[in-house]
Amino acid sequence: MLLYNNYCLIVLSFFSISCSTNDNVSFSNNLELQASYNIDVLEPSGLAINGTGNVLYTVSDHTAKIYKLSTTGNILQEFNYVGDDLEGISTFTDNKLLAVEERTKEIVEYNITTGSTVKHVINYENNDSNSGLEGISYNSIDQTIFILNEKDPGKLIKLNSNFTIVDEYDLNFASDYSGVFYESSSNSLWIVSDQNKTINNCTLSGELITSYSIGVTQAEGIAIYNDKIYVVSDAEEK
Repeated sequence: MLLYNNYCLIVLSFFSISCSTNDNVSFSNNLELQASYNIDVLEPSGLAINGTGNVLYTVSDHTAKIYKLSTTGNILQEFNYVGDDLEGISTFTDNKLLAVEERTKEIVEYNITTGSTVKHVINYENNDSNSGLEGISYNSIDQTIFILNEKDPGKLIKLNSNFTIVDEYDLNFASDYSGVFYESSSNSLWIVSDQNKTINNCTLSGELITSYSIGVTQAEGIAIYNDKIYVVSDAEEK
């Protein structure tokens, strides 16, 4: 069993997929751990990667700040914005990032050049404010945005680039949903579950394609570049 101490950035890579249970869904343990790096961010929650694959972004559930990281976990920049309950992050357009505020159901549009912010309230029904917005990812191909409701209920919500809701999809393949990443090469979503300790490849409507088991405690963010999966762990100290 692998134990990840403090706050870690976990890097895994793909190799073959195995063990199909039916024609549509497969379950696999075939992810290879490449490295793990401690990062000096308390309670990191959410992960994004830039278009060239050399910069990561995360948010802290403890400080409610946004951080720019190297792919080995070094803090490159701490941004001035201070949120309330930040839980997810994505790259966006024109030097902008998107972050989600869990309890207030807001998407924060943050300009990393000017430091300006615009907030967008997303009106949807959920049963627990502490199990609200948890992940976000941007599809630059058709300019849509995907957000997750963590649980109660587990939900994938698709938005237009003007932050209006297009569709809502119920998720039922895990106990919770803690991070999401849109991958353009496969035109699919990757959703990480904290409680199930899985990485799940899904269609754009949240239907499960493949599920991978991972030995990561409190995985709360995911980003992919080429054949590498980056996972951020908000792990308890052990």
